[in-house]
Amino acid sequence: MSSQTLSTSSARIELERLYENEVARVHGFLLARCGSRALAEDLTAEVFINAAQRFAQGRQMEVTTAWLISVAKRRLVDHWRSSERQGRRLEKLRLERSADQALDLEDDRVLAALESLSTRQRAALTLRYLDEHSVSEVADALGATYQATESLLARARTSFERAYGANS
Repeated sequence: MSSQTLSTSSARIELERLYENEVARVHGFLLARCGSRALAEDLTAEVFINAAQRFAQGRQMEVTTAWLISVAKRRLVDHWRSSERQGRRLEKLRLERSADQALDLEDDRVLAALESLSTRQRAALTLRYLDEHSVSEVADALGATYQATESLLARARTSFERAYGANS
C-alpha cells in the first residue's frame, strides 16, 4: 500500500470491514464493564478513531481484534481515572464552599488573615471564593496557567488557615 493508505479506497474499505466485523465485540466488551450504553458507545467511537489514525499512518497491520480490545481497556481505565479525579475535585469544592460559608467577613481575624497573605494569594482567594469565579477565570485574571492557579490557591488556603488559626 502507498503512504496515502487512508485516502485509498482499499484502505477505506479495509477500515469499514474492520469496523463492521469488530464494533459489536468492542462495544459489548465495554458495555459489560461500564454498564452504561452511552459511555460504551463513546468509548467504542474513541477506539475506532484510534484505529482510523493507525490506518492513516499506514499501520493497519497493527490493528487486530486484540489491539482494539487493548485500546478499549485503556480508554475505560482512562475514563475511570478521570471520573475519580472529578469526584475528588467536587468533594473538595463542596468542603471548601461549606468552609467559606462559615467565615464572617466582618470578623477581624478573617480580615487579618487575608491581609497577612501576599497580594497574589489574597487576589486568588478573593476571586475564587468570595467572587465565586472558576479556577479558569481566576487563572485568566492573574495571567497564569490553570495548574499554576490551582497550586497558588492551595498555598493560599494553607497560608490563610495558618494565619486565621494564629489569630484565634
